Amino acid sequence: MRYSKQTLVKQIGAENQKKIEAARVVIVGVGATGSSSAEMLARAGVGNLVLIDRDIVELTNLQRQSLFTEADIGKPKAIAAKEALQKINSSVNITAFPNDLDYDNVNLLEADLILDCTDNLFTRFLINDYCKKNKKPWIYSAVVGVQGMTMNFLPSSKVCFNCMFSLVEGIETCETAGILNTVPTAVTALQVTEAFKILTAQKARKKLLHIDLWKGAFEEITVKADRKCKACKGEYEYLDGKKQEIIKFCGSSTFQMKGKFDYEELKRKLNMVGKVVDMGICFKFSSMIIFPDRVLIKAQNEQDAKVLYSQVVGN
Repeated sequence: MRYSKQTLVKQIGAENQKKIEAARVVIVGVGATGSSSAEMLARAGVGNLVLIDRDIVELTNLQRQSLFTEADIGKPKAIAAKEALQKINSSVNITAFPNDLDYDNVNLLEADLILDCTDNLFTRFLINDYCKKNKKPWIYSAVVGVQGMTMNFLPSSKVCFNCMFSLVEGIETCETAGILNTVPTAVTALQVTEAFKILTAQKARKKLLHIDLWKGAFEEITVKADRKCKACKGEYEYLDGKKQEIIKFCGSSTFQMKGKFDYEELKRKLNMVGKVVDMGICFKFSSMIIFPDRVLIKAQNEQDAKVLYSQVVGN
């Protein structure tokens, strides 16, 4: 039996293994923590995995993002991750969305459990709003430098991600502090273990867990409810369409811009003036990868990205 060693674990057993195999889990972001989480869940036999990621694989990702190889550079991460996972466990149903998760496609989160493996607050606030409104469990995770954090947010929780925002807003990013590649694996092990507890209806951690892997230090932090929290009051501003015009991906020189344009016509015109590489769900032109609803641009700064967008796509 494929999962025989797992079912021997008394906390799992045959009955809980069936629950795991029947589960549907969404992973938002398949970078460092996301690719590792996806691999652990696939190997454990989670029956349905949904992968959502708006980024592409870059050389600098390979230091810590375990599912990818040099052959994946330039591919959408969600697609590359799906291909790798299918080779690991072909019995798992895997759906990949190389999309930018936003208020207009937030129903992609419909699942038994959502794992936050993103690198930005905007998406986390969106996940928080969705889960609060729809009473869905989700698990937050973040890594930077030699430190990481994870916390469960359950329908019964008295606090939400908005309530703990002050605890995370001042933390450095991978842009300034980098990431030691052992930290995502450590945080992922904690996050996925909590996922098994939630999927099998067992008692899960209620506190924020902070780790400093370099020091070998683990600290549980009690998060207090914020009486001014809009999400806890049922005001879901991120579900209502609060958007960002331009986003810089953490740890890279890639910017994302959204806009309305005729995708096929743009591809045809650009093919007349330069080399267009059709990648199926998107195409590459110069330093840009163009999707039907957004553009990824390699640039030195935000202003340069806006100029390139204006020159190639228009206003």
